[in-house]
Amino acid sequence: MEERMYPPDFHALKKGVKQLIGFNTGQYKDAYLGRRFNARMRVYNIDTYHAYWEILKKDQQEQQQLRDYLTINVTEFFRDASAYECIQNDVLPMLSSEKEKIRIWSAGSSDGKEAYSIAMMCVELLGLKNAQKRVKIIGSDIDRESIEHARRGEYISKPNVPQTDIIKQLRFIKNPELYFNIQNNIYSIKSEVKQIVQFENHDLISGIKKFNFDMILCRNVVIYFNRELQKILYNDFYNALNMNGFFVMGKTETLFGDSRNLFESYNTRERIFKRKY
Repeated sequence: MEERMYPPDFHALKKGVKQLIGFNTGQYKDAYLGRRFNARMRVYNIDTYHAYWEILKKDQQEQQQLRDYLTINVTEFFRDASAYECIQNDVLPMLSSEKEKIRIWSAGSSDGKEAYSIAMMCVELLGLKNAQKRVKIIGSDIDRESIEHARRGEYISKPNVPQTDIIKQLRFIKNPELYFNIQNNIYSIKSEVKQIVQFENHDLISGIKKFNFDMILCRNVVIYFNRELQKILYNDFYNALNMNGFFVMGKTETLFGDSRNLFESYNTRERIFKRKY
């Protein structure tokens, strides 16, 4: 049904983008790609996909702009506070009591805020030395620039705007100075916290499969993929989890088909599930 909503030059653009910049458009929903293409088209004040393709194939700078725009993610520390409350109050204490070593994967980690948020919660729960000893968090993303940003761990807050931006996001930690070097409006993750987190460039679809995790967070990522690919990814996450491991989804995402038999609900409202079997 979705395929018939778009004109032939849209599908020609999808094919061209895949060949030109190596972004596998076939894995994504047409609605998502349409929004991204249209946003770039508005920059040039054009209204056909064919006209945009004529620009794109000749302009390397626009190719990079489109690549960046297709992989863009909206992130913040402790995004969706109620989900983090459940993780802080229930999930992490349970894992800590059952596991000597805890392995966590932030899949589609973008600029690293999600991975660092979990790291800070682990330090709050276990203390810095114990967290360094017991916890390993992997943050992965297909976008290399996002991964480099995450490794630097530097984030800019809006200056002279109290209780907004990064300051407001840090409600789950008692003392930001324990985790950040703060200078003016730049928040830099401290090296002691960085030791808990490792970032890597990784394609969820074609990359090497991962295993042996106690919690996987993949939030607001799978929703952009087509339905067949979602099924594959849910199965991959199931296989990557240890027995009784936790899987955390985005609030607008849902399990369907056979994937509903792989997980049992732990907190339905917060989209937190446990691996069955």
